[in-house]
Order: sequence, then C-alpha cells, then structure tokens
Amino acid sequence: MKTSLLLWITILLLTSMGCATVGQQTSGGMTIQNELPDGAVTDHMNYFRSLADYLYRIPGVNVTGPSNNPTVTIRGINSFNSGIEPLYVIDGQPAGTSYSQVNNMLNIKDIAYVRVLKGSEASYYGVRGGNGVIIITTKR
Repeated sequence: MKTSLLLWITILLLTSMGCATVGQQTSGGMTIQNELPDGAVTDHMNYFRSLADYLYRIPGVNVTGPSNNPTVTIRGINSFNSGIEPLYVIDGQPAGTSYSQVNNMLNIKDIAYVRVLKGSEASYYGVRGGNGVIIITTKR
C-alpha cells in the first residue's frame, strides 16, 4: 500500500513539473516564448510609427509634447536630484534618458516589445532608474 501511494505521488510530481514550462529551448540557448513579460507592449500588426506609439499603450506612462520630441514620464515617485525622464535600456544596455536620441537609434520595425519598470523593479539600475526604466527588446 505504501509503495503504490509513493509511486502515485512521484508520478503526480513529475507530471506537474513537466507541465510548468513556458517556452521552448532552441539549440542556441535562446528561449522562444509565446507570452510576453508582464506589462510588455508589442506591435503585432505593424501599426506603430515611433517609440511614443508603444509608450502610449503602457498604463502609468505619460507622453506629452510635440510628436518629434515628447516628454515621457512614469507615474509614481520621481527622483529629487535628477530630471523627470526615465532611463531607456535597449537590449540590456543603458542608452540614456533622452527620448529623441533613443528614438533615432531604433528602427521601429526591429522592436519586439517594450516594458516599463518602476519602483523596486527599477532598483537594479540604481539611481539612474529612480524615475523608472523603459526596457526595449529588439527582435535581434
């Protein structure tokens, strides 16, 4: 009786562990995922014409000003010592706080998704992330 119960528990645990995977591993070590990270915005239909089009869709992000050089702010606590612009990070590399510079660096068609970090999530970037962080991941 104990042996069969132990066998059933082992089978259930192995089955539940096998169902917990989200993506598939390729031979190069990259993960193909059908789901985006929480809060990420993507453009499946190729409608977006600028980075601002992505940022308009993210809750808590305010985009104001002229279309060629808007001011981007993230709702919440801002830094007392620096400006109000968030830090932009492209494929894991900090790119600065200038929207126009980052928008000129990117080809909009190469963006896989855009995600915003605020509060404790942005603490990885230290003081530079005090006004929030906009993570841009490209398709490359």
